[in-house]
Amino acid sequence: MRKAETYFFKALSDETRLKILELLKDQEELSVSELCNQIEKEQATVSHHLACLRNCGLVSTRREGKNVIYSLNCEDRIKTILELAEGHVRNAVEDILRCEVVR
Repeated sequence: MRKAETYFFKALSDETRLKILELLKDQEELSVSELCNQIEKEQATVSHHLACLRNCGLVSTRREGKNVIYSLNCEDRIKTILELAEGHVRNAVEDILRCEVVR
């Protein structure tokens, strides 16, 4: 169980993956190409990060013609996790930025 928790938090620790999750939180559903345009990354990079998020149970997919559409998995639960993290960061931003261990 501890290893799974560690992997879960590692999935959240990447800037690109956090951007993807924030976009899906705000816009609910996006295709890979829409995500690429909004975060200005190549499709291979975005697809790599989406695979990680999907494997960790953070996003789900559905097909729409040739497109794969992504959304938050267990939307309310994942939104709550993201909002709690945002609130914590706002309250502890100076301490977090001083942490030399995670730099």
